[in-house]
Amino acid sequence: MTERVGKTGVVGVLTNGSGPTVLVRADMDGLPIRETSGLPYASTDIVKDMAGKDQPAMHGCAHDSHVTSLIGAARLLTALKDKWAGTLVLVAQPAEEIVAGARAMLADGLYTRFPKPDYAIALHTTSSLPAGVVGYGEGPFLASVNSMDVLVRGVGGHGSAPQTTKDPVVLASQIVLALQTIVSRESSPALPPW
Repeated sequence: MTERVGKTGVVGVLTNGSGPTVLVRADMDGLPIRETSGLPYASTDIVKDMAGKDQPAMHGCAHDSHVTSLIGAARLLTALKDKWAGTLVLVAQPAEEIVAGARAMLADGLYTRFPKPDYAIALHTTSSLPAGVVGYGEGPFLASVNSMDVLVRGVGGHGSAPQTTKDPVVLASQIVLALQTIVSRESSPALPPW
């Protein structure tokens, strides 16, 4: 096991004879949120963010279940080594929410210091399926970290003469609807038929 890949990532490699290299990835980042559930296992951690500022941290996006699944897969595949051959690369990726973890791990040689995968498997929890149901699909889905800044300018006026104004709220709403339509149309073929 190698720690601090891309600063805070973790990579484990298990070689079990000749065969394909399979990468299994789970994200492990916490979110800068103070957990107030009152549960005995609630996070009380304070960590430094990328700017060096102290922040509370919790696994508010089920990343604790992601890491648990990664550890479970590692234990199961280790116990069943007589049933498969190849190389298993286990990746605990930080900073999924802001893309910084994947970039940092790649820049730190994820695919040069460790075996480059023939196949990659990732997971993410979702509330769109009932408990106990597993959805799967090929290609990218349930993941995207993109952002853009759009400045919408308007022209003010009086409520008695709305026809003389250019309302930026209405225009911004139309932009959001158009983007949702585009994203929905482009991503739906890659989604599994749940």
